[in-house]
Amino acid sequence: MTMLRAAAIVTLALAASAPAQPPVAGRWVGEWVSDANGHHGPLRAKVTPAGDGYDVRFVGRFAKVIPFVYRQHLAATGTAGDTVFLSAERRLPLFGTFRMDASANATAFDARFTSGRDSGRFVLRR
Repeated sequence: MTMLRAAAIVTLALAASAPAQPPVAGRWVGEWVSDANGHHGPLRAKVTPAGDGYDVRFVGRFAKVIPFVYRQHLAATGTAGDTVFLSAERRLPLFGTFRMDASANATAFDARFTSGRDSGRFVLRR
């Protein structure tokens, strides 16, 4: 057996035995909603695989006119079927500790967040 053929067989065997990652990467659109005060606004996200999870770039608006960009690494904490569970926590100046827990699959990215005196959700779809 040639070295190239052996490498191909090992590669195929590893690919067949590795659990498939849910298709979370890509672009998402939706809205953010504050449970504390009812405020909401448009939200987009670009999700990129990175290390133990995903790097996410959120772009949205407060009060319909104030733009914001928020980048966060979300660690993959588990999977169930076609859903991946993600989590992040980071200290933000003026906002306190921002915590996010999310679940995502091929068509839905739903997250709960808490930060300072606010809490709410990100509801994103393909």
